[in-house]
Amino acid sequence: MDPTIILEIILVLAGLWAAKELYVRFFARTVVRNALSAVGQRALERTPDRIALMRVDSPAWTHGPAVEQQAAPLRDAGFKDLGVYSVDKMPDVLIRMLHHPETFVAAHIYDHARRGSWIEFASRYTDGSSHTLTTMAHTGLDRPTWVRTIHADKSTPTDQLYSDFKTQHDRDNIKAIAADEVIDEFEDGYMRHMIWRQNSGITPEEVARVMVTWASRRKEKAAGTSV
Repeated sequence: MDPTIILEIILVLAGLWAAKELYVRFFARTVVRNALSAVGQRALERTPDRIALMRVDSPAWTHGPAVEQQAAPLRDAGFKDLGVYSVDKMPDVLIRMLHHPETFVAAHIYDHARRGSWIEFASRYTDGSSHTLTTMAHTGLDRPTWVRTIHADKSTPTDQLYSDFKTQHDRDNIKAIAADEVIDEFEDGYMRHMIWRQNSGITPEEVARVMVTWASRRKEKAAGTSV
């Protein structure tokens, strides 16, 4: 859920700021800070408050082999494959959802037409917090305090990532989520994150960090390296 909302905001920010160059030495200038604040506000206005996942029986994959490469080791590790879902209001996104019935860990494998494929593991807790491990790169956006995130290398096999996550995440008060509750939990997590984001806004510093990161990855892609 967390990467979904973060990616959506990043893509909106990038579209709004695509024609501009950003330099750290300009941050102190009021006009630039105001411009960055305006970009952040417009990004929030264009980001949906809620999402709904819809089951897709015949998904039109963009990165299908990469998704399957990540899913196969998890099925062998005891995860139940819950199928593929599209996200309303986000036409470029498909998510393969998996759930482990013994550890209650959910795995979300993303296929994004422009940003490739990555995985997120998530445990939810009885106090409303969550712990995640993601192979999505750092974005520059802040996260709410109730979301604790571990970043991992996407070249690591997913069964190893799952093993690492079980070792590193909080193991007390895990919410015992059943397979048929995973989709609702995902949608609820997105909504809660958006409520927090709407209340806290997007700071000029966050916009700046996102733009610097975005520009760097575009240069890497143009040079033929990794995104």
